[in-house]
Amino acid sequence: MSVISTLLLISGALSAKEAKDVGQINQYLRINGELMGSYERWHFFRPEPAINNNHTYDLSVLRARLGAQLTTPYVDGYIQGQYIGLFGLPDNSVAVPGGPLGLGGGYFLANQSTNSANIFLKQGYLDFKFNSLGIPGLSLKAGRFEFMDGMEYRTGITKLDTLKKRRISQRLIGGFNVIYIGRSFDGFSAVYDRPELNLTISGMRPTQGGFTVQGQKQISDINLLYTALTSKQNTWLPGTESRLFYIHYNDKRDTQIIDNRPPDARPRLNNQNLAIHTLGAHFLSLHPLKSGSIDSLLWGAYQFGDWTDQKHQAWAISAELGYQWTQIRFKPWLRAIYYQSSGDNNAQDNKHQTFLTLLPSGRLYSKFPFYNQMNIRDSFIEMIVSPTPKTQININFHHLSLTNSNDLAYRGLGATTNSGAFGYSGKSSGGSKNVGQLIDISFTHAVSKHFSWRLYYGHAFAGSVIKNNFQGNKHAHSFWADFNLVF
Repeated sequence: MSVISTLLLISGALSAKEAKDVGQINQYLRINGELMGSYERWHFFRPEPAINNNHTYDLSVLRARLGAQLTTPYVDGYIQGQYIGLFGLPDNSVAVPGGPLGLGGGYFLANQSTNSANIFLKQGYLDFKFNSLGIPGLSLKAGRFEFMDGMEYRTGITKLDTLKKRRISQRLIGGFNVIYIGRSFDGFSAVYDRPELNLTISGMRPTQGGFTVQGQKQISDINLLYTALTSKQNTWLPGTESRLFYIHYNDKRDTQIIDNRPPDARPRLNNQNLAIHTLGAHFLSLHPLKSGSIDSLLWGAYQFGDWTDQKHQAWAISAELGYQWTQIRFKPWLRAIYYQSSGDNNAQDNKHQTFLTLLPSGRLYSKFPFYNQMNIRDSFIEMIVSPTPKTQININFHHLSLTNSNDLAYRGLGATTNSGAFGYSGKSSGGSKNVGQLIDISFTHAVSKHFSWRLYYGHAFAGSVIKNNFQGNKHAHSFWADFNLVF
């Protein structure tokens, strides 16, 4: 309760007087920053018999970022440093067998300490603008930067950009807030942006992050090529945006892959690497209808290439439909979502069919991360209400099942280190598909454009897949409270 009280005190203080923009030094130079704090309480599933299977604990996070933005007619520049601190991590929550019991166990496993902190370069790049050379809309960014697939441009329409940020961006490449520490990318990003379209071509290598505080290091054995052509809203169809994208992912780290073969039959990537091609598209529309607005989203991707010594073929789709009553109190917004990704049916047929989510961002698509977007069916109803213009309540009801019971139940967010862990883990399905149900509720209050705070609670009801792997405790819940101060 002390965390909530503190947040309310800060909220009241900042509501009384809007913080002024103190970061603008002159017309060319601006200083910006962020201070984020979070408290988490975990009660995770527990395997039994096992050792180090403490499934109930709490932890705290503190993150600070400070950056300097240079803006000129010919080139922009940005440099940003980050401090990250993880405190009170449990040293007895990496079960044997069982693995990390929630994110606290994952943090401890990656950092081997109950308290870990570091300071590193989060971003540092130059963005060259070619308007003066007679090519308006063309720019080239080079250095270390943040990247979110699906957010190549923003429409300026609040609801549409909210949908893009929450339901499209960073499904396959991201890391703006991968479990607090974040993930950046070293390389280049060329953008040609016009009123009717956006073309983005990027070549990148990810940095470490995710669970380890050693975010300075580049993961040099992963290479990414990304290209996307986006038709902006109303260009081809009224109220509709569409995007075609292609990603090439090559991974040759010193690590062993995770798939549904026996552990001793899984190759290491430094001997036989991954070379995955992903083709995809999305269509997002928003239209006024009677006393509100209707929105729809189709997203899909197909993968092919080499999964070490196996051929890789996989797919994923998402279909979503929503309606918001904008003329009544609380402006309720009801959305129905269906997501499914392919799983592997036969570990011995020399073909790998599990969809790989590459390097996604954290907690966007599974706020309570006991599952991820691989070999999964996620059907859920979402209700969003706004009691005040600055307050939002989001309630989700998920039903989760495996696409293929011959495959594993996966967790993880992709590579976070240059060697060691693969970035994804998997548990046997036990011949079942039922993962379980999840109810989660989040409350967000934006006191001002500078300060916001948030509460979250999720409760998971274990299905037979979870029960087969966690005999000691078959239900789980998670609570977190955080605040974010920016200037």
